[in-house]
Amino acid sequence: MANSKPPFHPLDEILGRFLKGRKWEAKLKQYSLHTRWAEIVGPKIAIQATPTIWRGNTLFVEVSHPAWLTELRMIESDILEKIRSHCEGIAIEKIHWILRPAVSHK
Repeated sequence: MANSKPPFHPLDEILGRFLKGRKWEAKLKQYSLHTRWAEIVGPKIAIQATPTIWRGNTLFVEVSHPAWLTELRMIESDILEKIRSHCEGIAIEKIHWILRPAVSHK
């Protein structure tokens, strides 16, 4: 008697099919961008910059320090290209960089 096990399907594949059928595909793409952020931009940038909101074709990213804000604005086109190459079908055309509010230690 052969021991047949059901085929293994990765969770992201199952969820992808489920969400696609319910028009949640855009939300899944947004989630993919957030979860793969460090892979897309690299660990140094990921520590300093965090995507927060995605509206239309603009991604809003909070940045830790004014110097990083300036640096990231200068390489925005490179980051957009990395996003497009890592996440097919994501229609981000602009990144709006926001200085992260300072944490007060009173």
